[in-house]
Amino acid sequence: MAIFLVGRKSNVKEANRIWAFFLVLFSLNIAYNVLFWAFEDSKFTNSLNLMYLIPFSLYGPLFYLYMLFLVKNDTMQFFSKKTLVHFIPTILIFANFAYYFSLPVETKILFESQEDVFGGTIIVHPGIVYVFICIMLLFYTFLAYKNLKSLFKWDAEMKLWSTLIASVFALFGISWIVYFILARTGVLQIEHDYFIGFFMIFMIGLTSYFGFNYSDVFNGKPLRRVFPIIKYKNSGLSRKVLNELKLKLINLMERDGLYLDCELKLADIADELNVSRHHASQIINECFGVSFYEYLNNLRIQEAEKLLMDNEAIDLNITDIAYKSGFNNRMSFYNTFRKHFGVTPSEFRSKNLAS
Repeated sequence: MAIFLVGRKSNVKEANRIWAFFLVLFSLNIAYNVLFWAFEDSKFTNSLNLMYLIPFSLYGPLFYLYMLFLVKNDTMQFFSKKTLVHFIPTILIFANFAYYFSLPVETKILFESQEDVFGGTIIVHPGIVYVFICIMLLFYTFLAYKNLKSLFKWDAEMKLWSTLIASVFALFGISWIVYFILARTGVLQIEHDYFIGFFMIFMIGLTSYFGFNYSDVFNGKPLRRVFPIIKYKNSGLSRKVLNELKLKLINLMERDGLYLDCELKLADIADELNVSRHHASQIINECFGVSFYEYLNNLRIQEAEKLLMDNEAIDLNITDIAYKSGFNNRMSFYNTFRKHFGVTPSEFRSKNLAS
């Protein structure tokens, strides 16, 4: 999944990279848990003792930054003070265990057999660090939810999406707390470990799924189509209101030429019509029978057709026409044009100007 995210073509590449890094760390964590139970007394697992606390300390900050970059990708920079400050707790935790990590595995095993388990090599006890990380995990989950709820306070669909993704990740954090309680009370057995492990994997899978579908939900796709078990229903617009908004939208497109803006988003249309993204999507879907991007491309292709048939625009090359029609790249224009007319823009122009 991490490899897929890194290679995925998307306008939220930075967010995808952050979550890919999270998934790699989580995979290593799960692998260590399995190896620990399979080879409990091996030198390898003993050499990695307490190392899992380092990726664990990153889960909260990485989730928070992932959500932040997902919804504010255009305004965020990863290597900035505002972002890197969230990694300070991990640096401090690593410093706490640095000397212990550097010890030979034989020394670590010797310490394990003594009453003073860590031989004075650790400043803050791992149990305290674990509790701190659990609190930090839930804190960052709450912080992400609070920011998302504030950002989408006027959009019911996105508010619900925010609640779901934060709740799912919160359950992941709670599973770590349950794990800690079971371990401290001495009742943790291999079946408990695997059950909690599978639960964690399921929760992270759901979190990833909601993240993948963010763009669709943000651009008006009903959340119940993304996650069918949701009972929530949006209030649809009446036919009368739909027709009024349809005329307003047509007027905006014809008078202001909004479709010529290659950066135009559904949110911009919603703002112009003073409705939610979901309702803006409903207007286009029900009144024009197409999706938002199909609607835009239809208008842009009509504009390109006029320019290609205009003798006064003969000095414009195909790339110029693509940009003047609202497309943001030549390849997208070619593919869309060929889909509509069955020929390339150049062939279309040659045929029509010749006639």
